[in-house]
Amino acid sequence: MTGLLIKELIARGDLQRCLIVCPDNLVEQWQDELCRRFHLPFEIMTNDKYEAARTGNWFTENPLSICRLDKLTHNEDAQEKLKTTDWDVVVCDEAHKMSTSFWGGEIRRTKRYKLGQLLPTLTRHFLLLTATPHNGKEEDFQLFMALVDGDRFEGKFRDGVHSINASDLMSRMIKEDLLKFDGRPLFPERKAYTAEYELSDGEADLYQRVTDVREEFNRAEQLANDRRRGTIGFALTVLQRRLAS
Repeated sequence: MTGLLIKELIARGDLQRCLIVCPDNLVEQWQDELCRRFHLPFEIMTNDKYEAARTGNWFTENPLSICRLDKLTHNEDAQEKLKTTDWDVVVCDEAHKMSTSFWGGEIRRTKRYKLGQLLPTLTRHFLLLTATPHNGKEEDFQLFMALVDGDRFEGKFRDGVHSINASDLMSRMIKEDLLKFDGRPLFPERKAYTAEYELSDGEADLYQRVTDVREEFNRAEQLANDRRRGTIGFALTVLQRRLAS
């Protein structure tokens, strides 16, 4: 979908410089997909290429660029050089990695979040991509949306005073809404029902023994160490689920 957008903007003469920021393990995939499907020659920023830049600024020499999120996050020199450039489109994949939250009543601005605040100042169009839901906290969601529109979502969220409406800034693809060219649903309707069956003596004995794990779970709940209690409880739950599967 991003490739279609980039290709269309190029065809309209509205895009000459595009920067894609994504996690380390996705840079080659982005480069391959954009080249193979859309014939777009994106360059990946590496240490060698960055140091060998003729002008001293790799970003100015590569109008179609792909950067690793953490490499850009922790490289202050690269960020300083990035500030001297401008882009038509900046794309951030797995954008939820740049989200942040309130901690003790204060905003906990991570280095990734600060990078997310920098990138939209360098471009006309800022595109955030993610398939990971946020944690459900309105105040944290507001901080995330502030990356797209800082003026609109600036300030601490106050429950009951206002609600966040980002419908004009978001495009959410739900599989139930996806259709084929003839108008039929792309995915068939999912129907859930309960299938009843009787356990054999051996199966019933195994199920009972696995269910007895709950006694150990209750013991774990009584531990004073919250972190250890959560770890043991999670391990017991996984054990019960996998053994009975």
